[in-house]
Amino acid sequence: MGSKRQVSYNVLDRSKVIAFHRRLAVVAGLGPFSDAINQFAASSALVAVPILFHFSAILTSLVIGAYFAGVGAGGFIGGILTDTYGRKRIFIYDTLGMAIFALLSAAALNGIWFLITRSLLGFFIGMDYTAAVPLLSEYAPSKDRGRLLTIEALMFKVGEEFIILLGALLTIVVGVLSAWRYTFIVGAVPVLLAFFLRRSFPESLRWSVESGRKDKVRETIDTLRRQGLEQEVRDEELGSPYGVKDVLLEFFSRRNVRALLYIFWIGTSYALTIPLVAAWSPVILEALGASATLSLIGTAIISAAAIVGVGVVMIYIDKIGRRLIGTVGYILSAIIMGIVYSSYVFHFVSIDLIIALFTIFMGINVGTIGSLQYVPPAEVTSTKVRGLTVGWDKLFEFEIALAALSIYAVLGPMNSTLFVTVASIISAIIIYLVSFETKQKPLEQISSA
Repeated sequence: MGSKRQVSYNVLDRSKVIAFHRRLAVVAGLGPFSDAINQFAASSALVAVPILFHFSAILTSLVIGAYFAGVGAGGFIGGILTDTYGRKRIFIYDTLGMAIFALLSAAALNGIWFLITRSLLGFFIGMDYTAAVPLLSEYAPSKDRGRLLTIEALMFKVGEEFIILLGALLTIVVGVLSAWRYTFIVGAVPVLLAFFLRRSFPESLRWSVESGRKDKVRETIDTLRRQGLEQEVRDEELGSPYGVKDVLLEFFSRRNVRALLYIFWIGTSYALTIPLVAAWSPVILEALGASATLSLIGTAIISAAAIVGVGVVMIYIDKIGRRLIGTVGYILSAIIMGIVYSSYVFHFVSIDLIIALFTIFMGINVGTIGSLQYVPPAEVTSTKVRGLTVGWDKLFEFEIALAALSIYAVLGPMNSTLFVTVASIISAIIIYLVSFETKQKPLEQISSA
């Protein structure tokens, strides 16, 4: 029937940003907020858990990888489910999985328990991205879609900074062997809240039309009308129901090759470059002689810069565009990290210099490339496979981040900065070559190009 060619979503695409959009962006962002809490809560856990549960080095590595592998698997499987069966059900009920396995992680009594619950926690968080991000994209006005999607990145960074500070406080109050349990409990709170808040939002109208769900279309239009969005859809504009096989055939079709390369490289390049600063800052600072307290303060300062960077990009992403932001972001990242490498080579490296340069790098890299983790994946393919496209990004991002951490461990601090410099230069070139601009364009115009 070709509903994509017939339905006009002008009411949704040309709307001003209203309370409905802002609420949806924040409620969708509770998933990334919880993801950040659970990722960084593991930092304190991995100090205590090997002692409590007598982990070997191998098992500790497995626990680190289990969460990220879970996110990747959840992203791919969740993407298939949300494209086949709709955004809303996953959007609501994955929150229960996130909350349950965060609490079970907090209650872990042995290493196997902790390993399994961490894996399943990551799985449900991966699923959440594939429902929440497409749902927000499919309701966002075209000229403000980048800004609204970037709120997801902002929520992640706020959650990260929050848990770093809370983890430090809890370590002081209850000690390192207990603090990790409380941080996982805290991680369950936002997603339990999301379970109740998300129930009031409608199914994606675009998905309902594409999949020929007449009942969902009428229900959704009625809900949107109460929000002041008078979108109309005729029965003859509805698509036909489809299944998992149809989703996979569409996703891996020839017309999606460039889009999939683009999204693959966004996740891969980010995973190769940001972990040095995001995860290894304490190691590098301590190697330079920083005390544990100074290392913690420095890490908190560096992390806070990401919030500023994302905030700045949020203002300009719909004006400048995704392609230029990604390319320039990597060029600037390469310059900053090149200065860090030079400070090692010419022996003027210092704790203060590393904190200052890493802070600038964090603001630039997370603000630009970090924001792109949420924007193009939700734009560049059709409604039929948009959830799976978001999951495609997650499938590679976290696993490659683990590989990057291993590379840093082998290279050491100085050579790792050279690695990130070179990786940033290569990433700028590839991003420019494989990307295509999506700013202020209706989703149907992008996917049909």
